[in-house]
Amino acid sequence: MFFSFRIHKFFISFIYLLCLSFSFSHCKLDLNNPSDPNSKSYFETAIMNLYLRSVCSAHIRGNVRIGSGNYLVLPHSLLPLKNGNYVVTASVSEPISWSGRSSGVNYSYTGAIGTDPAIVIFLVNGRTFEIEWLDYLGVAATTTANSSFSSLSEFSNGEIGVFTQVIGTEQLGAISPKLFPQSFMAARYSPSGSRVWFTYLDMAAGTFSIDKISHVVDSSDQMHLFYTSIGTAVNTPNTVGLTEFPAPTVASNGIFAGQKEIGWAILNGNGTPLRQRFLRGSGDFEVISAAYSKDGNILLGGSALNFIENFSGHPAVGFTRGFSAQLKANTQEVSKITYLGSNNTSFNVGKLEAIKVANDGFYGTGVVAGSYGSPIHDYQYYSAGNFRNYSFVKFDLNGNLLWNQFLGSSTTNVIDQVPALAYISYDDEIRVKLLGTENGTQMTGLETISYGSGINPYQDITLRMNGRSGRYQSIRYETNIFVTNPVSGLVGLNVNIHDACNGRMVSLRRYLNFPANNGFLEVSTKPAIEEP
Repeated sequence: MFFSFRIHKFFISFIYLLCLSFSFSHCKLDLNNPSDPNSKSYFETAIMNLYLRSVCSAHIRGNVRIGSGNYLVLPHSLLPLKNGNYVVTASVSEPISWSGRSSGVNYSYTGAIGTDPAIVIFLVNGRTFEIEWLDYLGVAATTTANSSFSSLSEFSNGEIGVFTQVIGTEQLGAISPKLFPQSFMAARYSPSGSRVWFTYLDMAAGTFSIDKISHVVDSSDQMHLFYTSIGTAVNTPNTVGLTEFPAPTVASNGIFAGQKEIGWAILNGNGTPLRQRFLRGSGDFEVISAAYSKDGNILLGGSALNFIENFSGHPAVGFTRGFSAQLKANTQEVSKITYLGSNNTSFNVGKLEAIKVANDGFYGTGVVAGSYGSPIHDYQYYSAGNFRNYSFVKFDLNGNLLWNQFLGSSTTNVIDQVPALAYISYDDEIRVKLLGTENGTQMTGLETISYGSGINPYQDITLRMNGRSGRYQSIRYETNIFVTNPVSGLVGLNVNIHDACNGRMVSLRRYLNFPANNGFLEVSTKPAIEEP
């Protein structure tokens, strides 16, 4: 043990000396481009990845399941923690058995089994894949598999933040009580599962969307909460926002009844409301996802029907297009809006649904209809129904679009399901997990990089992309279900994936007894060499 410690200490000192000596060498200094082999940052990233590979294991195998398989269980978020463990949120319709018990460490499941959905949060040990603690946040405001509905974040000291929406009776001990039947709920957990604090945040019924929320924690341990507000009447701005906060510094526009705009509220690390404002526009737009970079930028993703205030460029006003919003965490300012989509009004589909932050930018995915930008692999047109492709994008840390890609079929639509996206830093790779088409056909135009022997509908697809260039490297098809007429069987869907160590992925996956919705969830990992 002592010898191992000394070797470990020597390795750290060696890395430090290498980085120090390299700092004084003659090289191109570009600290924001670890993908450039000529840059200092590229060298430092390589050294740090070498260190990380020495302390993590690429060969761990493990899994943990929640749910009996008899009721609806919906995954939400999976977050890797700095200590190597994983925290998960989900919606469950039954008490979850874990470590010989079914009660939560603070609160337990209440309601009618099989009927009332509850939001559950639990911690999975990253080496043993056992649940170390589990808690219930209350009755979910809706049944959804949106990964941002119970979004997760990590504070600087390793504590855990969660933001969601609940109904029903409030849980005792909150900073602010629950005022309305439907409320937002924010909480901070210690690594051992105790609640550092939790609070309810309120708006009147009908003034906000259920399910269109997200949050991040910044480097100052402030929680940035995002939600979609709804206008109540013609020319009636929302000047109140969340009732527990000071009045918004920027009210909503509220041009027409039912107008959707985005609210942005900030809690400090103790759960105290600081300030709030609205991102407003002349039409509907809503938030779906958010990510934070350590330079103080937040990138929002969502969908928009019209211009967002002060930022023109929407390609087809009145038609749904994806957008990204670059925000300044410290000043609560909007610095950039990018609209993603075609100017062809034959198409009315577009949203940026998931965002992952990397060393040199943000990666995003969603669904879209119609081509735009300068895609490496162009839009695949299918002439019937609600046209739809998957879309992949990369932004730099300032929110500028670097590249975009499409993935689709010219013989059928892709299904409306968010691809699971992960960034593997040590080789600058994007790993994507998704389900194939309903008719079992492969994606169009990728024959030279396609492999695998998958058959039948909803094949399990693994897509690999080069993070710097955005080019597709390989796409593998694996059979997911075996009975095709009628379509039935156990369907596994990767909902959330992360790089655990050198390409060893950890996955939050939903298994359902298709076409029924009942099933179970699984958090799992396997050695990197076994990944497709």
